[in-house]
Amino acid sequence: MPREGPDIRMNAEELALFLGTQTRCILGTLDAEAGPWGDAAACVFLDGALHFRVPRKARSFANIQRDSRVCCAVENNATGAGYYEMKGAIVHGRATAVSDPAVAQRVASALDQIPDPVTDNPAEDGAVFSIGVDDVASFDFAKIKRRFEM
Repeated sequence: MPREGPDIRMNAEELALFLGTQTRCILGTLDAEAGPWGDAAACVFLDGALHFRVPRKARSFANIQRDSRVCCAVENNATGAGYYEMKGAIVHGRATAVSDPAVAQRVASALDQIPDPVTDNPAEDGAVFSIGVDDVASFDFAKIKRRFEM
């Protein structure tokens, strides 16, 4: 049964703007027994894809090598943010290694500008993957508030 209320999903433009401001995600992978595993990862949104870096020694890296199905949960989690300021997205798909040298350089350069939540040597220790944004569940709680302002 559909839930009563406003459509709080972000459209493609809103999603791109939101993901473009985020630098950290929780990466969900599947372990050898198909159980869930999560790790924090640095991320950037470039060229219509979410790119993330994980340490090669992390369990998530091994999981992706075995099964490329992933999800990346991203939320704005601003300190002191009110309820109606919360936004988030879960991006589902298959992680692919960034193989185009030009794209890899741009992504690496962008990732090098942000703190890595896992390792002190991300450029040396990390592997970079990307995921498209074709399968996304998102929310923007500001859209709930706007419903009452009409």
